[in-house]
Amino acid sequence: MQTGIKSVDTLITKYGILVSPGADEFQRRVRLTGGDERANNLPFCMYQKVAHAPLSKCFNVHHFYLPSHKGKLASFLFDEKGNLIEQVYYQRVARWVKVCRKLEQLVRRAKQDVQLAA
Repeated sequence: MQTGIKSVDTLITKYGILVSPGADEFQRRVRLTGGDERANNLPFCMYQKVAHAPLSKCFNVHHFYLPSHKGKLASFLFDEKGNLIEQVYYQRVARWVKVCRKLEQLVRRAKQDVQLAA
């Protein structure tokens, strides 16, 4: 049990947490640079950070989805050092907010594990 919600735990077991750009039914990870036009599809707070950043700045955006509900769960914007810049939780129920916070921790931990392995 990682998040406390069986359906999300099953998705994590099945797909894992992406550490490089890619996509599956549960998540999508995209690498963007400052001013990237793909930022138009991000939540406004994230769009502002990416659109107004210099071209030399890189970002990683990690989206999580609930395939069974066909909805978004959370989006996270990280800088190139792995620092969280913005987060958006699409679910407003307290137990789902806890799941989103746990997903943030899992993304950070997965990123740290990759850095330590290198």
